[in-house]
Amino acid sequence: MSAWRRLRDVLAVPPDPYRFDPRLEERVAVLCRQAEGPVLNLGSGSTRYGERVVNVDLFAFAGVMVRADAGRLPFRDAVFAGALLRGLLEHVASADRVLSEAGRVLARGAFLYVEVPFLQPLHLSPEDHRRFTLPGLRALLSDYEEIDSGVQIGPGSTLAWVARETLASVLAAGSAWRYRKALALVGWGTFWLKYLDPLAGAAPHVATSASAVYVLGRKR
Repeated sequence: MSAWRRLRDVLAVPPDPYRFDPRLEERVAVLCRQAEGPVLNLGSGSTRYGERVVNVDLFAFAGVMVRADAGRLPFRDAVFAGALLRGLLEHVASADRVLSEAGRVLARGAFLYVEVPFLQPLHLSPEDHRRFTLPGLRALLSDYEEIDSGVQIGPGSTLAWVARETLASVLAAGSAWRYRKALALVGWGTFWLKYLDPLAGAAPHVATSASAVYVLGRKR
């Protein structure tokens, strides 16, 4: 492959327009390491958090241990010491059904960590049904004792992602082919906005423009 073709292939895929908070990434890893039993990683994709974490997904990504529908889990009641639902609830047909199943398989005192999108463009995987405010997510998980909650992906990422999609749509002028090309072009000019996330800090008002929010709870 020529150097020009390699460069073209690289430029065709700009960096992601969002930034995960590294402090939360470490916290999730610690939760998994310190759990007093197996942890369910529901909608795991190809993520890995250690030998004690059971990766479950509808699709056969690398590292998936059990292929199953999140609304019909093939596990007994109260067998897990924790559960991760990271970017899952927007993609399922019924968020209530998935949360009910997660609660069923969690032991008393187990942790539940849920991340959901707030201000994000459509992203099919393979579907995309809903968004959540932080108060809405807290209300949805009101049966759990709340340990912590807040912003997972900040407002700089919101700006980067929405700007990319908006400008690409305008430049495309109705053409799907031009839209795909514009996404790559505009993506290189807007991705850096995600690095504004740390400047926003962790104040409560940041959740009003966050890209994604989270709640960490404990089963009563």
